[in-house]
Amino acid sequence: MMKGPDTLSAAWVLVLVIAGAFHTCNAFAQQQSLKEQLLGTWTLVSIDYVRQDGGRFQTFGPEPKGIAIFDRSDHYIIAVMRSDRPKFAINDRLKGTAEENRATTQGTITYFGTYSVDEATQAIAIHIVGSSFPNWNGTDQKRIVTIAGEELKLTNPTASTGGGTTEVVFKRTR
Repeated sequence: MMKGPDTLSAAWVLVLVIAGAFHTCNAFAQQQSLKEQLLGTWTLVSIDYVRQDGGRFQTFGPEPKGIAIFDRSDHYIIAVMRSDRPKFAINDRLKGTAEENRATTQGTITYFGTYSVDEATQAIAIHIVGSSFPNWNGTDQKRIVTIAGEELKLTNPTASTGGGTTEVVFKRTR
């Protein structure tokens, strides 16, 4: 059975409507502010310390675990840890050995507080209310933000390990 001109025209109209819808959705995503793109929950992909000579070091090992959450009320939390931290011999976090406590301390960074977005510089200013690294408590820091699709990269120009930078990559969760 042959299709008439009306059927073919209707099919082309449908194709054009669908293409237009995709274009509109894509344009809308591109028009979102950095803050709107940042909102939500992100799962850690990688965290690298980048030395001044360009060399890289995986501070939290090859398979770190972590999360970042940015909410509409300008609060955030970021938690990162090594996935290979040894369990404590005694099932009591207050009774760890010196070695167990050291592995936990050096294998974890968590901090939370408030943030503001600078759209012009594509950066966020964070105020750290509390951190597992006590030297950060009450400090203000900057993170350079790059968002490409479902990937968020935060660059800390002053790494907690001294000199160099830290690059943290997250993937948006659904």
